[in-house]
Amino acid sequence: MSLNHLIILFTLILLLSFLGIEKIKLSFEINRLNTNQQNLLKEYETFKDKNLKLVTQSYTNNSPANIERQAKQDLGMIKKKAKKIYLNINNEEK
Repeated sequence: MSLNHLIILFTLILLLSFLGIEKIKLSFEINRLNTNQQNLLKEYETFKDKNLKLVTQSYTNNSPANIERQAKQDLGMIKKKAKKIYLNINNEEK
């Protein structure tokens, strides 16, 4: 073999080695990113569940029945009976 052939062969071997190492590095990076994506999806589902619980709790705490119950128990308030209002239909001026 001539010197040019050996240089080309050596260059190709170096290039193939470099590309093989890069392929392995990219495989590790892809695996790491897939793991991160799975962890983020689990975390997203957890946050979604917590948000649903908090929204439900908010609706429950702010319901009129709950507010009335707390007013009676905690503050000792009582609900007054409704007053009757009579309207004077005759609009006579005096």
